[in-house]
Amino acid sequence: MASKDEQKEEETWGIERVREYAKGHKKYAGLMYGGVVKDVRDLGISGRFLEMGAGPGFLAVMLAREYPDINVTAVDISPAMATVANEYIAENNLQNRISYVVGDVNDGDFMRKLGKFDFVCSTFSLHDWKPPDDAVRNLWEAVGENGILYMYDFRRLDFLRFLPVKDEGFKAMKAAYTPGEVGAVLARTGITDYRIKNRFPFIFLIAIACKSG
Repeated sequence: MASKDEQKEEETWGIERVREYAKGHKKYAGLMYGGVVKDVRDLGISGRFLEMGAGPGFLAVMLAREYPDINVTAVDISPAMATVANEYIAENNLQNRISYVVGDVNDGDFMRKLGKFDFVCSTFSLHDWKPPDDAVRNLWEAVGENGILYMYDFRRLDFLRFLPVKDEGFKAMKAAYTPGEVGAVLARTGITDYRIKNRFPFIFLIAIACKSG
């Protein structure tokens, strides 16, 4: 099994690079996040949502559009990403249902101040957390009674290491975790009621954990 690459976080990206990133990825938003929107419906979740690593705000907007009975708190470590995301949220007139703030998942005090949520979601962020245990523990603490922790990221595949591609997406895939590694993180965090699945075309990994009351 190939070792995990490390990827530089987007925390230090300037506003122009973030705008370029958002413009390039907007056309793929349906492919990247459509399955998450469907899973929320299948899980029957409503109430307060927390999205960690919310990027340009694509998923937050998709969820708010699809489910009028939810409110989303979106968080990213990058101030530039928050600026671009808040512009996108305003364009969609969803400021009253989406709150986007800058914060660090590893900051326990910050996470506790956010409160408890019915659905806590991280999207394409797990591979950036080094190590991920504290971040996952903080996310789990933010899950309210009978709530769901939903982590969605790339899945590391060995053959990708041999492709001479420098695209940001491929870099993220090379830095991602395997299902077994994610399971080990959840176990170390004390989470026992979970399932991990792959999503077609099998480059995506989903971990879903339930917090019983």
